[in-house]
Amino acid sequence: MSAIDNLVTEYNDVLVNIYQFNEDLQNDEEVASFLSQFKHWYYIPDLNMFGPSKYIGYKNINSIVFNQGIQKSEVETGKVLKEWFYPLETNTNEDLVLRTELASLLEQADKKLRANAIIHVPKSVLFLMLEPKSVG
Repeated sequence: MSAIDNLVTEYNDVLVNIYQFNEDLQNDEEVASFLSQFKHWYYIPDLNMFGPSKYIGYKNINSIVFNQGIQKSEVETGKVLKEWFYPLETNTNEDLVLRTELASLLEQADKKLRANAIIHVPKSVLFLMLEPKSVG
């Protein structure tokens, strides 16, 4: 069994992987080259960081291990990550704000966010981004 076959089993594994993904994104052009291919993105508000399921769903991941297993499906990781995350409803205020932030991150690598990208957030997070009320 290769390292890429070991799915995360704890939320802390995901946090470590999101840190690693963001570091690898800065230092590995091959990881950056796949940004437009990721559909499922996970956001950690406490870290203000994103990571794709295909990367953060495996234990002990880094760019070397990821690049060796890039053909892996997001289906396996999505099943595990749903224990701690839920998908944001498309076109809600929360989704639009995070989608804009994520698109900006990808633009730094000259990549575009997939139109059908789905952003997931921790189940423990309650978003209260409300539209401002007009005064008058």
